[in-house]
Amino acid sequence: MPELLPPPSSLTLFPSRSLSYNAGVLVGGKEALLIDPGLFADDIDRVRAHIYNRDAEPHCLVVTHSHWDHVLGPEYFPGVPVIQQQESLAVLAESGTMIEHQVTEWERQSGIQRDMPFLLHEPDRTFTDRLELQLGGKIVELLHAPGHASEQLVVHDRAEQLLWAADMLSDIEIPFVMHNLNAYRQTLDRLAQLEVTTLVPGHGAPAQGQSEVRARFDTDRTYLAELQKLVEAALSSGRSAAETVTACASMSYAIRDQNEEAHRLNVETAFLELGGTPDRRHPGWNRFQ
Repeated sequence: MPELLPPPSSLTLFPSRSLSYNAGVLVGGKEALLIDPGLFADDIDRVRAHIYNRDAEPHCLVVTHSHWDHVLGPEYFPGVPVIQQQESLAVLAESGTMIEHQVTEWERQSGIQRDMPFLLHEPDRTFTDRLELQLGGKIVELLHAPGHASEQLVVHDRAEQLLWAADMLSDIEIPFVMHNLNAYRQTLDRLAQLEVTTLVPGHGAPAQGQSEVRARFDTDRTYLAELQKLVEAALSSGRSAAETVTACASMSYAIRDQNEEAHRLNVETAFLELGGTPDRRHPGWNRFQ
């Protein structure tokens, strides 16, 4: 069921039954901005019904980044302009076939059948650092937010102090540093300067109120700072990738049984980024890209 956020928010949240995934619809006047609609067809049907019931029209569809679980929506909204960050063009050119395969495999595992194979939709509009959108009199900005993915973006409604944080700042996931540790830290430092009282992650529950929002930022910034500190210390001691993973094993992070593999991959990725010797047994997130 859609989740209506407390007034004055004009955002409606659509949690999926899988992956604790969130899609969203932001309405201004009679225009709707769709954020990462998915995952299943019935999830997207609820998005479409909500827009219809609001007597609104889709203005644009924002894909926050090109990981397989975020790219399923555009095929359900033909003719609606798709917006992504500029670097998505290179990501789709390099990894598009792999992303399509990941979608196909997920659909197979989920028992989803289709008449035609899934094909990625390239963006109709891109931007570099910031894009301002007029939405029925409402002003919404899209901001480049790399770190989890090179092309990741967030959606910010300054008037409502609302931040759609894409795959960051979750209550159930640690930071997945699939792109770049330094970029991730810089992104969080920059976003932490915004006035935000409602924060929605791509996976997990929203944070409401300044204290909850601040706690999300503090938790993830602390984790990333400690990760970098320990990996740098391991490198300065001449440790291997495997030894660095061991050195970082005692770090504190949320829901250890669920996030243990992601933490290990973060360590391996940071080890390589910070100058460690590549080890094919410890490729980090590269094994999925």
